Amino acid sequence: MIYKVVASTIIAIAAVALLFGIMQIIFLDTTTPITCKLHKNVIRHIHLPDFAKPPMPEKCSTDPNEERITVENMTNQVLASFIVRCWEKAKEGMYGKKLECFELHAEKVSGTIDEGEVTAVIESDNKCSFIPNNWLDIENVSYPSSCGSENKIMWKINDTIVDGNTIILKYNPLAHWVEVI
Repeated sequence: MIYKVVASTIIAIAAVALLFGIMQIIFLDTTTPITCKLHKNVIRHIHLPDFAKPPMPEKCSTDPNEERITVENMTNQVLASFIVRCWEKAKEGMYGKKLECFELHAEKVSGTIDEGEVTAVIESDNKCSFIPNNWLDIENVSYPSSCGSENKIMWKINDTIVDGNTIILKYNPLAHWVEVI
């Protein structure tokens, strides 16, 4: 009797997994956070041969990884765009782990790159509501204009950025900000 219940349960789970896999193949653009959680927490734990399990959807990537990028011409605009991308990778401050977003090697630097100028670019791109930065860390003063009510960009570069420098952008999950190192 108990074997029938166990066998029926296993067959039902396998049928649901197979149905889920077929539905996913038919409707490729329907990947949702629920679909990803189902894959990560249920389907991968079902004891079926690998060929019978549906593959993890590409949109359900696991953890974001660090990207090493060579930037031919580093400007305030370029650095601001990478800071915004790091904040996106960090799920707007909701990512629960330390995240090394980018290692940027600046072959050539155009102009002076500093937190005030980068924040001005973020403000001109109307991104202050997305990633606010109301405090200039190195100068230890508030940003002269209004760029949100919080400090979500922690600037840790004391020296002038010159040709050949490497800039590291990482997300700090305890402080919920992007660090520029």
